[in-house]
Amino acid sequence: MKGAVRITPYGGLGEIGMNCMLIETARSAILVDCGLMFSELDHFGVEFIIPNFSHLLKKKDKIKAIFATHGHEDHIGAIPFAIKAGIRVPIYASHFTSLMVRERLKEAGLETAVPLNVMSPGGPIEIGDMTITPERVNHSIIDSCALFIDTPIGKIIHTGDFKMDPSPHFGDVMEWNVFRKSGDKGVLLLMSDSTNVEREEEGIQDEHISVKLEEVFAKAKGLILVSMFSSNVGRMANLFKLAEKMGKRIALTGRSMEQNVRLAMEHGAISFPRSHMISIDEIDRYDRNRVLVLSTGCQGEPRSALNRIAHDEHNYVSLTEDDLVILSSSQIPGNEMPISKLINELFRRGAHVLYDAIEDVHTSGHATKPELKKMIEMVKPKFFIPIHGEYRHLVHHANLAAETGVEERNVCVIQNGEAIEISPNGIEMVEEVTELRVLVDGREGNEITKDLLRDRRRLAETGVVICMLAREKESGKILTKPEIHAKGLVNESFESWLIDEALTVVDQVLSVYKKELRQGVIDPDLGENIRIELRRFFERNVGKKPTVVPLIMDV
Repeated sequence: MKGAVRITPYGGLGEIGMNCMLIETARSAILVDCGLMFSELDHFGVEFIIPNFSHLLKKKDKIKAIFATHGHEDHIGAIPFAIKAGIRVPIYASHFTSLMVRERLKEAGLETAVPLNVMSPGGPIEIGDMTITPERVNHSIIDSCALFIDTPIGKIIHTGDFKMDPSPHFGDVMEWNVFRKSGDKGVLLLMSDSTNVEREEEGIQDEHISVKLEEVFAKAKGLILVSMFSSNVGRMANLFKLAEKMGKRIALTGRSMEQNVRLAMEHGAISFPRSHMISIDEIDRYDRNRVLVLSTGCQGEPRSALNRIAHDEHNYVSLTEDDLVILSSSQIPGNEMPISKLINELFRRGAHVLYDAIEDVHTSGHATKPELKKMIEMVKPKFFIPIHGEYRHLVHHANLAAETGVEERNVCVIQNGEAIEISPNGIEMVEEVTELRVLVDGREGNEITKDLLRDRRRLAETGVVICMLAREKESGKILTKPEIHAKGLVNESFESWLIDEALTVVDQVLSVYKKELRQGVIDPDLGENIRIELRRFFERNVGKKPTVVPLIMDV
């Protein structure tokens, strides 16, 4: 690959989440982001989906650093897993992002495993034969960065997640002139966020949301509860200022909300009299119209604080008809149904509920089509690759680049696993990496294999039957009557009859076993015979083949 740069996306292209991209020259390589994806299979115990690091481990000696563009979980959440897998390289992140990464490493017991470096906008970092310069962009989390990557064959710009907001509530406006100046000097490749390419209108500015929130706060008669992504520190800072201005106490509910408020205060993004913060179990000591609750759970997560509040199952927060609930977040694709159910339950509690479909209480952190076009016009890249989006987003963004002046043959839509090499003369696909993802059941990273997932699905769909009995180890004599326990098969009214009949089936198998035993033959397949006969019995009577587990205890 001399005279070229190879780019391999391991996540984030063709999907929303699990962003991870390897950029390598002939001499060195960097990993841009290393995120996870929250699983839709949580009912089977699959909590996260992370990149499969086995392919990256083949290049671990070449990989020199991990650069985190910002602190969202789909960009930093898999870093501890990468370190555990063996990719032990320095991490570079902005101030707040470094605090988020630090917490993830601490949770995994890896706080001192690798150097964690704070990078500053405009400060170049030399990694092998590349120079990486982070530049400030605006997003729904503070301290977000684009990466300007100078390689031996030209400059590559990776926008990270961004929007063009001239009035962010916290932090400075993105450095538009840096993009323009780079475009004037010549940019080989632009890789740009595609998430909101389908939105034709300009994005709503943070300043407008601040004004709207103050208006609805002023009209509220009871307790105000705002649910949002706990990483949206800019919005949090806005809410803290409003609370101070209106003389409200703030209570937090949800582990990630508590953690990120603490980190935001450490960073300096939030400044609020600690005497005005109260514990969630103290809210009944104050007039309801003097309390603001910040809660996690805006995506309808089943175990979240807001979901428990909506179902009147929270230990300390119970809504009344004068209370106001604000969902200050957008819907993650795929979460529409649980969010809809959540909103309905909140209305059933009698509260006033505001969300972005009916009121301007949230703005996206991703650039819309006009902003994306402006980015292409500023950078004027020779080559363009759309990133961060579902496949249709990538295609729409590629079409926009061609319409905006990038030669069509220089626009390349790639998906996860499709490695390309780019040179001043063109782009070509050189490799396709397969088996890109690993299912894990928590922060410990215990892998859920295909076989294990299949078994869990089977248990969920067909139920389980356990048959237990004791046998004398030496003689083979049956010592106890068999016991059968069934779960997930039938309702309680039918279960007792079914178990009695199933015991009859086992007795028949044991009758044959005992007859052979009297003849001096100990059947080694007793457990398997019980399993087969019970499966046949349940298929005849309930139309299912449950997982049957015979437990024969030799004593």
